[in-house]
Amino acid sequence: MLQNLCRVLGFGRVLAAVIMSGVFFVPVSAAEYEMPDAAALETLHGDFEDALDEHNIPGGLIAVYRNGEILHIQPFGFANVELDVPVTEDSVFEIGSISKQFTTAAVMMLAEEGMLALDDPISKYLNGLPGEWTPVTIKQLMLHQSGIPDYEEIRSYDVYRFRLTPEEVIKIAHSRPMDFEPGTGFYYSNTGYYLLSMIVEQIEKKSLRDVLAARIFGPLEMTQTRFADPAAIIKHRVEGYWENKAGELINRNPTEYSSTLGAGGLLTSAADMAKWDAALNDDKLLSEKWKAEMWTSGKLPDGSDTFYGYGWDVEPYGENRKARSHSGQVGGFSAFYARFPDDGISFMMFINRYQARGIWDATRSAIDTFLHIEKAE
Repeated sequence: MLQNLCRVLGFGRVLAAVIMSGVFFVPVSAAEYEMPDAAALETLHGDFEDALDEHNIPGGLIAVYRNGEILHIQPFGFANVELDVPVTEDSVFEIGSISKQFTTAAVMMLAEEGMLALDDPISKYLNGLPGEWTPVTIKQLMLHQSGIPDYEEIRSYDVYRFRLTPEEVIKIAHSRPMDFEPGTGFYYSNTGYYLLSMIVEQIEKKSLRDVLAARIFGPLEMTQTRFADPAAIIKHRVEGYWENKAGELINRNPTEYSSTLGAGGLLTSAADMAKWDAALNDDKLLSEKWKAEMWTSGKLPDGSDTFYGYGWDVEPYGENRKARSHSGQVGGFSAFYARFPDDGISFMMFINRYQARGIWDATRSAIDTFLHIEKAE
């Protein structure tokens, strides 16, 4: 769940870089969409497989959706290295911070129903908070503009492996002063989404697991999506890996739900993400009004955009392509999900290795292939 890896993929104001690299962007409407040809797909698959080999990544999967339907899906490598189990189309991966958009959706549904207001102070719902946290609003938590320090950054990202209580998470985050006065800056903080999870639980009077199951996963028939649990038997679960200092692949513990809650504890499959993608195209879960707000960039006091909405990075892709995206890293996994609404195309990438930055070039290339981003003549 490291900060804004999607910016590594080329999202943002990169006109100068686009000009220098000699690429141009060809808008493709959903109605006119054409699949990349066989040669392009073969190149894409080969490049992705080469990146896995080069960066010691056991396995992965890429999936492309068009208007919520699976347009293309391709597994690679191994879900379990020790047992030689391959990744399949049904494999279930942890997705780290992509989990935040599901927590956000639950918050927005409560807001739409009048059960909370986004400008409410978090102290309205949570007792025993440090004094300097009490003015922070729900909106500021979602926008990463609360100033509350990131407990995972303080404790190290190895914290996913341990069972924690909410009191322990708050104590860790409070061991460092506020990063800035609420609303005056932007800094990615997993603590904010842990607190949002607690607020949802307080209002609904049940665990976030049960809230998301009842409000999202059940209605959308996302049968392979749930919170991670090291002890649970989860069909098609992929093993997570990391590299030690000698460059050797090592096993990683599955994420403990209590260590992240809605900040990064979910696992899912390509098929389930297609169902989520489809739901974001209609008003089954959220009305257009609330989705539009969810995808609106936060602003700093000087009026500049943070390019982060409510659990979504909203930075454009390249010069002018509208994008809604988020990356995720947790334990032994990395993932990336991006929606390109004007194209009707979405992209999902899973791998079962933590801190595998070398995969991002291949991921960007795969996205470009399906968006028909071509070299200028």
